Amino acid sequence: MKKNMTLVEEISELDLELLKLLARRSKLLKKTRRRKKEGAGTDSISNEKRIRLAWEEAASKFSRDPRLAHQMFTLLQDIDFISRDDAEDQTGFGLAPNTQPVNVDITGPAALLPTQIWIALAAANGVECNLNGISTAHPVSDIVKAFNQAGARLSWKGSDLFCKESKALDFADKVIFAGNSEFNVYLLALQAAANYGTLKLTGGSTLKDADLSAFRNFLPQLGARIAHVVPRSNGLPVRLECSGAIPETVVLPESLSEEAVVATLVAATTWGVKVTLDLSQNEAATNALSVVAPIFESAGIEHEIEGTSLVILPEEPDFPVYPAITMDPTICASLLAYPAFAGGKVVLRGTWPKDTAEGDAVVSLLKSVGLSVAVKPDSIIAAKPEKGHSTDPVDMQNLPACYFPLAMALTCIKAAATKSPVEIPAAPAGTSHEVIESFAAQANMLLDDNKVHPNADIPHAKLWTSPDAFWTMALGQLAFINRPLQLSNPGTITDLMPTFWMFYNTLPEPTMVRKHREEKSGDKPKRRRVFADNNSRGGSAD
Repeated sequence: MKKNMTLVEEISELDLELLKLLARRSKLLKKTRRRKKEGAGTDSISNEKRIRLAWEEAASKFSRDPRLAHQMFTLLQDIDFISRDDAEDQTGFGLAPNTQPVNVDITGPAALLPTQIWIALAAANGVECNLNGISTAHPVSDIVKAFNQAGARLSWKGSDLFCKESKALDFADKVIFAGNSEFNVYLLALQAAANYGTLKLTGGSTLKDADLSAFRNFLPQLGARIAHVVPRSNGLPVRLECSGAIPETVVLPESLSEEAVVATLVAATTWGVKVTLDLSQNEAATNALSVVAPIFESAGIEHEIEGTSLVILPEEPDFPVYPAITMDPTICASLLAYPAFAGGKVVLRGTWPKDTAEGDAVVSLLKSVGLSVAVKPDSIIAAKPEKGHSTDPVDMQNLPACYFPLAMALTCIKAAATKSPVEIPAAPAGTSHEVIESFAAQANMLLDDNKVHPNADIPHAKLWTSPDAFWTMALGQLAFINRPLQLSNPGTITDLMPTFWMFYNTLPEPTMVRKHREEKSGDKPKRRRVFADNNSRGGSAD
């Protein structure tokens, strides 16, 4: 280290050395995960267990918090570090959208949660049905693969999912991957609970560090229990042991999350017995019931609502061949907001979740930035009227935390249009102030006194890393204010809307249809790309 360094400079120097070590560790870890035939690795599961045990032994000498040590280990195992040389050469994904007024007329993305519910019901009942125009996002594709492992007959054709008649699902002695969706874990575990057997559930990095303790404490009511494979862990992987003895009454505790409540209501229809679900202790039950009740009606599932209880009757459902799924407000809100940045009009075809708290709140959000919104039976239309933006705060009341990035982008366009500071909405708990500040800086705006100040021309990261899919979509909208922007991780969007970049890159009139590559003449060789650097002696492309 250099002499006379400040504490900040010394810490920064140590951080750089730490990152170099992490990159080296990541490179070595990849070798332990190779197959035997590739020459370097052995048994990847055995290797990871040995590495974890060594980590825990070493971590106990530096920290008295075993959970923190476990979280750090999970992060180290799943974050893909790159070498310093690769980091210096890394190029960003350029965001330079066409700034002409948009003229969008496409099918609105289907809601993810109802899609997962319909898939679970179709797989459990083994009926023939088609889900048309649904999302192929990871939570959906993962649950399809999981149910197929349990005996369902689900197959894709483009964005259409076909369910063929099949026998009852069998989870016994299976190892099933749930992806990164906690809802998938709840669905799979609760549907498996009705039959005797043992099931092992694994998942992605997010679920390895999830806290499933409330769900774990709830399962004994159903004659089931989960054991965490990793000691002192509250996440996946877990081993689920089921007795198959479902009681007549199940009380949903206060600690159970809304996703877990929804999954319980859905799974109860697949248990094949009459069961009463007592919802009186759980505040999220009202919202959960509003999600599943319309689906139960459409699927012909016999049920009765008695005060604060839901009674599921073991009758044969009258399943539709073509279930109708409403649009996803979290995704569609971002698409409908484009006229606020570029002008023009967006038409999304499908059924908007009208008369729901979230659907109505999204309409209010869009109207608060001066958009006119028309909800029709088969579409929703957002357009920019003649009047301009105001400096009034964006209306994000009654909306979940995932809408905050969009609300931040809308606040920035208000500030840019009015050339005045605009107050940002209240940040959800746990949102990093540094993320908010760096996001505003991408639009050349200063975050000060809870307001974004336009034309600040403050330094900002040349390559921005998005925390999740919602921030990725919001950064795409900021590029209308300050283009071009550079994004380091465009792949984050695939968990939410795999076709997003197709939409974004073909604005102002996206077709959402992939162009076929032109066939090469048999006599004409394919073009070759030659990569050269400053030290090379030159090269050319044929």
